[in-house]
Order: sequence, then structure tokens, then C-alpha cells
Amino acid sequence: MSDRVYTSSNPAHVKVKAGGMNVDTMIKVFKRKVKEAGILEEYKNRMEYIKPSKKKSEKRNAAIRRQRKLDSENI
Repeated sequence: MSDRVYTSSNPAHVKVKAGGMNVDTMIKVFKRKVKEAGILEEYKNRMEYIKPSKKKSEKRNAAIRRQRKLDSENI
């Protein structure tokens, strides 16, 4: 049996088939699939509402930090 990631309209849908794997291996596979699907990241982002203006300013500040980092490396 192969491990296939099935995409669906529900991004929180993750399956792990127990094709001869022990519990520890199944847990590792599950954690990896959850991380790849971005479920925990989405959950953390939805824990609290962030105003669009705040998102925009955070995005702009992140871009400024990236640019400063690139500028300092190119000196």
C-alpha cells in the first residue's frame, strides 16, 4: 500500500493508511502530512482576528527586513 495524499475541498482532511506500519511510524507520517497541509499554521492564524491594515503593515515590515538583510549581505 502506498501513502497517497488525497486533496479535497476540506484542507483539514488528512488520512494515514496503516499498511504494515507501527504506531510510531504512523504518528510521524500523520504529523508530516498535517504540517504539509498547513493545518496547524491555519489554526494558529485563526486564533485571533487581525485587521487587514495590521496584516498589510506586517507584510510591509517583513519586506523591509528582508531587503535590509539582503543589503547587509551584499556589502
